[in-house]
Amino acid sequence: MVTTLGSGDCGGSVYVQDFSESLNFTGGASLFLRTRRIASLDRTIWTADCHNNGTHAVVGTNIGAALVNLETGGTSWVYHSKSDIFSQQFVQSGNVVLCGHRNGAIVPVDIRQRQSSYLMKGDVDPSSSFRMSSSVCSLVSLQSDDQYFIGSSMDGYINLYDLRLQKGAVQSYRGHMNSHTHLQLGVDPSETFIMSGGEDFGVRIWNIKTGKLLFGELLTSVPTTVCWPLSFSSEEYQDSSNKGHTLRSAHLI
Repeated sequence: MVTTLGSGDCGGSVYVQDFSESLNFTGGASLFLRTRRIASLDRTIWTADCHNNGTHAVVGTNIGAALVNLETGGTSWVYHSKSDIFSQQFVQSGNVVLCGHRNGAIVPVDIRQRQSSYLMKGDVDPSSSFRMSSSVCSLVSLQSDDQYFIGSSMDGYINLYDLRLQKGAVQSYRGHMNSHTHLQLGVDPSETFIMSGGEDFGVRIWNIKTGKLLFGELLTSVPTTVCWPLSFSSEEYQDSSNKGHTLRSAHLI
């Protein structure tokens, strides 16, 4: 799935790309022919996340969140807000989507509820949301326990939260460098480590449970997106104090 931001009088769009067969990079039209526009909105689309069943996606816009049927293109608004939604993440159950806002609020939205219960509330209710100190640029829900999620903000904070508590962070990850960039978080398949690039060209890895900074290395540019291969094993990970440690297991963009 790919979304476009939109510009001027033209809003953003949602596209689906078919990778069921290998790409032919010698043919310029190969990728274009595999791309199908699903829906267009008259709003700016900042972010999106796909439901784990692959049939729906949620998009974050300048006025709230919309649910998109990836098979029919049908769109319905599930949440409206006065603050732009910069980041989104479905929790493992697929019933709740976390919405991270420009103003630092993180709101869990239950997509099963009647839409009217979330429409046009405007100001975020502090009793049903979390708050970061700056715009929320990335959210990751832990699959092993979907009550926990990790959020990062544009002023350099990365925190672990518990949906059941609806208060401050239960763990923090120090040393991250950010002031205004949309930097993405990456959690390894075992959900032992969290990784992020920084504005100082650095990439860092922390232990999710303890919050300890395990690794830091400077690159030649800012890694805005990071991810771990599905084959990664936390048992093979070496602490940064060990000689010969590299980032060969991670993918950086």
